[in-house]
Amino acid sequence: MNFFLITATHHRSAKLASTALPSITRQTDQCFNWILINDGLDSATRELAHKLAEVVTDSKTSFAFTYVEMPHPSPTEGFGLCHARNLGLSIATSQLTGANRALVSYLDDDNELDSDFVACTKQFFHDNSTIQCSMAQQLRHRNVTQDGRVVRQGKPFISPHAQSTTQDLIQQKALFDSNGFTHVLAHVLGNAPTWNPKYRIFADYEYFLQCLCLWGIQCFKLNQRALVNYTQSSDGIIGQSNYQDWIQELQFILEESYPALSSHDRLELLSLIQRWHTKVSQQQPIPAFAN
Repeated sequence: MNFFLITATHHRSAKLASTALPSITRQTDQCFNWILINDGLDSATRELAHKLAEVVTDSKTSFAFTYVEMPHPSPTEGFGLCHARNLGLSIATSQLTGANRALVSYLDDDNELDSDFVACTKQFFHDNSTIQCSMAQQLRHRNVTQDGRVVRQGKPFISPHAQSTTQDLIQQKALFDSNGFTHVLAHVLGNAPTWNPKYRIFADYEYFLQCLCLWGIQCFKLNQRALVNYTQSSDGIIGQSNYQDWIQELQFILEESYPALSSHDRLELLSLIQRWHTKVSQQQPIPAFAN
């Protein structure tokens, strides 16, 4: 089965070169296609991609590499990362033929994959032939940053924990994240969801709900191996958000019809929103980094 790895980057060539790229080049299984989306036509990213393309072309054992550029969407068009991932999905789909199926994984430019990620993910789907999507556990860090420098490093922790259920992820009792998330892809139109640029904080979660709606609750299985090194910083999307932002986006989701959300799930999420309202009234910041 073909394997695609999608990375979108927006004017962060240095971070891409120092973090995501080395973890991709050292994969023990090199039989995959890395699709890199240059969101914003960044010249430094273009130069890095052209150098990598030369190396990949000259090597008979390296992974395949697909590079594409896109103008950065305007604010009225929504979250650029979602547009970039959708472009990556369309490219992966275009490279399939007939009834071929593939696996698609995601990696942000500031995160790393374990060297066995591709090999282990392929084996996981082989061993669990009925699933359509999976998330690998992550070794997470929450760092406080200032002017691009880490001023306080958080203690590492594994997320989601091994006992996390699909319902825990749906009800926000465990953290879902797209880094290391893998799903099937086929040439049939509509086989995989598209990323919704309406969401920013909950873009990953909303995509997860779409997958569950498309394939059913039983389509998902947690891979209980920490195959992703995930670093979350205080200057990132979550670090710069607040509880009011969280409330607004989650309320938008609850206003939509997602068959994967049961009435009990909705009650749990409404209760979570109420707790966030309390935190807003108490002027509490979002969960502290590097605790």
